[in-house]
Amino acid sequence: MEFNKQAFTAEEQLNLLIKRGLNVKDFNSAVSILKRIGYYRLSSYMRSFQYGDEHNFREGTEFADLINLYNFDNELRHITFKAIEKIEIAYRAAISNVMCKKYGSHWFLDKNTFQKEENLEICKSIILKEIKKTDKEYAETFIAKYKEKYTEPELPPFWMIGETLTIGSLNKIFQLINWNDKREIISYLGFKDDIKKISSSNWLFSISVMRNICAHYSRLYNRVFRIAPAVLEKIVEFNEVPNNKYYFGAMIINYYLQTISSDYSLEKDLNDLFTKYPNISTTKMGFPVNWKKFSITRRDKQKIFSKG
Repeated sequence: MEFNKQAFTAEEQLNLLIKRGLNVKDFNSAVSILKRIGYYRLSSYMRSFQYGDEHNFREGTEFADLINLYNFDNELRHITFKAIEKIEIAYRAAISNVMCKKYGSHWFLDKNTFQKEENLEICKSIILKEIKKTDKEYAETFIAKYKEKYTEPELPPFWMIGETLTIGSLNKIFQLINWNDKREIISYLGFKDDIKKISSSNWLFSISVMRNICAHYSRLYNRVFRIAPAVLEKIVEFNEVPNNKYYFGAMIINYYLQTISSDYSLEKDLNDLFTKYPNISTTKMGFPVNWKKFSITRRDKQKIFSKG
């Protein structure tokens, strides 16, 4: 089938929504908002208010309802990104401090630090992609200064490189190194009793996926994540909720933060957000009914794993 849809003006788009049953109190203001946000971006938030193949709106749906949900999701991304940032920075420091102390500043150039010999070249390619914007321009000034001053080794020390890596690249490198070193890094972060579980899970990768969604201003609300985090069977609470919704990812983020950054509360930020937007359906994001707090804490997990 050939695609043949025509582009509409913001006014035409709004008239289409009105035809589908959307109530618009201030036409000109709504047009202005559509021009600023874009119809296609806003359309993903409309689905919660529509029914049927014709995408008609449920009776009583206001344009303000769409914008309210859009604004909620915008603030949810900011909260989530802030929380993930703390995990990202902690992993950078842990990988750098453990590996550089153990093997030296350029440990990533030693094939013996990796599970497989070919992982060295994979790691180098990840690093080169991150530290260079173009063939002649580097991502950070301190990388350029290193290249100006030193000819050997070819790449800067990892404590410099680490500051340029995204959490996705950190995770890729983390997965390449030896198992014993991975466990030592996790122990360095403060996880003592459940080292094996975290080191073998895809949690860091799933967090990086969520981080990229936030960074690209994509929708978190009511999203079904294609790459779902692994369920740790020993933790009952993880088996009671879907692992492909926001709440499961938030539980994992909270799990890390309870140890990595105990002075920050994702739980509080989420509760404040839900108080500000009382009409938002948290159950569509996988939250238990009447959610007020995460049902599992680091202290609980340590008890669970000490029994296992």
